[in-house]
Amino acid sequence: MIFKPRNLPAVLLALLISASAATAAEADSSTIGIAGQSAGPTPFIAKILLQANDLANLDSVRFTIAPKPRSVTRPLSAVYTKRYLAGHGYVDSAAMRITVPVFGLYAGYSNTVKLAYRFTDGSIKRLSINVQTPQSDDAPFTNPTVVQARTRTMNLSYDYILVASSHSNHSPTIIDTDGELRWIGTDGVRNHYCRFYENGIYHFHGTKLVRMELDGTWRVLADYAKESAVSFNHNIDTGKAGIILDVNTTEYIDAVHFEVDPDDGHVIKKWNLGNILRDAMLAGGDDPSGFVRNANGRYNFGAYEDWAHDNAVAYRKSDDSVIISSRENFVICLDYRTGNIKWIFGDTSKQWYQYPSLRKFALTAAPGTIAPVGQHAVSITHDDRLLLFDNGQPSAHHSPPGPNRSYSAARKYAIDLNNKTATEVWTFDNNQTTKSAFRSSVYEDSPNNFLIDYATIPNGDGGAHAEILGLLPSGAKVFHYRYPALGGNAAYRALPLHLTNLQFPFVRAALRENVVEEE
Repeated sequence: MIFKPRNLPAVLLALLISASAATAAEADSSTIGIAGQSAGPTPFIAKILLQANDLANLDSVRFTIAPKPRSVTRPLSAVYTKRYLAGHGYVDSAAMRITVPVFGLYAGYSNTVKLAYRFTDGSIKRLSINVQTPQSDDAPFTNPTVVQARTRTMNLSYDYILVASSHSNHSPTIIDTDGELRWIGTDGVRNHYCRFYENGIYHFHGTKLVRMELDGTWRVLADYAKESAVSFNHNIDTGKAGIILDVNTTEYIDAVHFEVDPDDGHVIKKWNLGNILRDAMLAGGDDPSGFVRNANGRYNFGAYEDWAHDNAVAYRKSDDSVIISSRENFVICLDYRTGNIKWIFGDTSKQWYQYPSLRKFALTAAPGTIAPVGQHAVSITHDDRLLLFDNGQPSAHHSPPGPNRSYSAARKYAIDLNNKTATEVWTFDNNQTTKSAFRSSVYEDSPNNFLIDYATIPNGDGGAHAEILGLLPSGAKVFHYRYPALGGNAAYRALPLHLTNLQFPFVRAALRENVVEEE
C-alpha cells in the first residue's frame, strides 16, 4: 500500500508514488538470506555467507557488532561495496553468493551482528545473526588489571585503541576502551613497529613493508634492502603524502627516515639525520665526529653508534616541515622539501648544545616550560601544537647526558618561530608518580581527548608493567588498565582508533599535492 498525502500538487504526488514504487519493487523483489558462517583466522574474525536471488541491484553491505551489555563504546561497524567484495574474492556471481568478513568480534562470546543490505535505489534490507566465537588466550590483553573501569561518559571521542605490541606472533593488538580485546595480527610476525592507516595496518617483515587488512589477509608492499635498509625501528607515522618509516641502514642506526606510498611502498622522500647534522655542523665550523657516528656497517643497537635513536616523526602542515624525535638529543624540525634544519628543542644541558652550529637553531623554553628528555611519540595536535611523551630519561651515549627525572609526563608546546620560543601549554604528569624511562606515547584525538601509554613502569621486584589510560578535556580519567610489560614491548605505544563507520574501499579525503618524489 502506498500512502498518498493530501493537498500535494499532482506532479509532486506522482513523483513520490513513483519513488515509493521503485523502492518497493527493487528491495522487495530481492531476496538475500544467510546461508551460513565460518570462523576466520582468529577468534575476532568470522565470515558470513549470504545467498541472493539476484546481485544486480545490490550496492553495499554493512555489518554492525552490538556492544556487550553495559558497554558505552560505539558499535564497531563497516560498509563494503559490492565492487570491493568482488575485487577481494568475496563474490561468487554464478552462485549468487557473497561472503562478508566481519572483524572486531568479542572472543568467547555470542556476538549479535546486524547486517544491512543497500540497493542501488537507496532501499535497505536488514537481518541479524548470532556469531559464537572461540576463546582467545592472547595474553596479556585478555585479562587486564583494571585500575579504573571505563566510566559511563559518552564524551570520549574514541572507542578503540591500536596497541603496538610484540608480546606474541599476533602483533599488533586492538582493544576497546572497555579493555576488551577486539583484534590481533594474522601474519605471524612479532614486532611493535606498526600504524593503522587508510583502514589497514602496516608493519614489517625484516626489510619488507606489509599491509595487513582487518579481515586477516595481508600482502608485502615493498622490500627496502635495495635502499641499504638493514631493518626498521620504532614507529610508522603519518607523513605529508604517505607513511614515514624509521630505518636502520648500513650507514646509520636509528637516524634515517623514508616516506613511502601506502599503496605500493615506493619511496617518496628520504631524510638522513646523520648527514643533515654533519653538514650543518661542518658549515658552522664544528667537528661532528664526536657527535654524529657512522655505523660503518655495524648494526649494534644500543651501543656507541646509536647516537641519535630517532623514534618518531610528525609532519606539520602549517609550515611544511617534519619533526623528528631523537631520544638521545632533542626534537628537531626540518624543512620537508630541503631537509634543512629549522629549529631544535631540547634540554640545553645536553651535549648537543655545546656545539655553536647546533645551538643557533635552539628554541628557548619560555618561563615555566620544561624541555623534554628521552622523549617519544611526537605529533601535531588539532591546534597545531607539538605533543610528545617526555620520558624524563637522560642520554645513554652522550656526555653530558642531561637530567634524569623521577617521573614522565605528557607535554604540549606552542612553537613561536618569530621569537624562537617553545611554551608548555598543557601537561599531564600523573602527579609526578609514574616513570616510564623508554618507549611510551601520548596522542590527542579530538581536541583535548588524550590517550596515554606508559610502556614500562618498574614493579620494584625487577619486573615491569605497562599502563594505558584515557583523558577527557577536563583532565578526568575515563579508563585505566595495567598489563605485564613482558620485556617492555607489550604496549610500546597506543593510538586512538575510530572503527565505528569504516568504508571499504577507503576514499581519501584529498589528493596528494605538491609532493616532489625522490629520484
